[in-house]
Amino acid sequence: MSLLCPIDFRYGRPKMKGIFEEESRLQRLLEVEAALARAEAKVGLIPEPAAAEITKKATTKQVTVKRVQEIEEETRHDLMAVVLALTEACDGEAGKYVHLGATSNDILDTATALQLRDAIHIVGEDLGELTTVFAGLASKHKRTVMLGRTHGQAAVPITFGLKMAVFASEVARHSDRLLEASPRIVVGKMSGAVGTGAAFGPYALDIQPAVMRDLGLGVEEAATQVVG
Repeated sequence: MSLLCPIDFRYGRPKMKGIFEEESRLQRLLEVEAALARAEAKVGLIPEPAAAEITKKATTKQVTVKRVQEIEEETRHDLMAVVLALTEACDGEAGKYVHLGATSNDILDTATALQLRDAIHIVGEDLGELTTVFAGLASKHKRTVMLGRTHGQAAVPITFGLKMAVFASEVARHSDRLLEASPRIVVGKMSGAVGTGAAFGPYALDIQPAVMRDLGLGVEEAATQVVG
């Protein structure tokens, strides 16, 4: 099941599509909520046992897509449905500490960053494999002569190996570009509804970087409600 256009799921490989399936998306949302709870516990904003319980229940085995959809039918708010489903899954008093101080896009945008990180990793692996294939063909056919072309017209001879070497070089540069872009893409935020972190009180400057370190993400340096 996809949260995107159905066409997006008509094509593609299972491991890439799996990143963006609804259950995978929900799991990422829950992971961000759990990381928030752990960061808040470290600074003393919520009890450690509460953070442990939230972390324990922040899985799609405990908080199911079906239950979230049921709640969303009532709330008409996607993230609030996740928060309420996680809250009810927690034992004792832990539920009241779920999502404390956060705004919806703290969770949504940060979860998206986790998905993009996974997707970039897959694309990066594929580009590496493709480069290896082209390099192999370049070596194998370094003496295989073929017609060269310029402006669509027949030109002097080249080798098929040269054409493959050109492709290998191009794909390798694409891989470099992807690696260079990743730190600018894979960032999250945890700074509240207007970006000031006011709801976290004096711990605001500690919580955001702690959450992102926990999740292995970069930190949005300045934001309002959403990642810019």
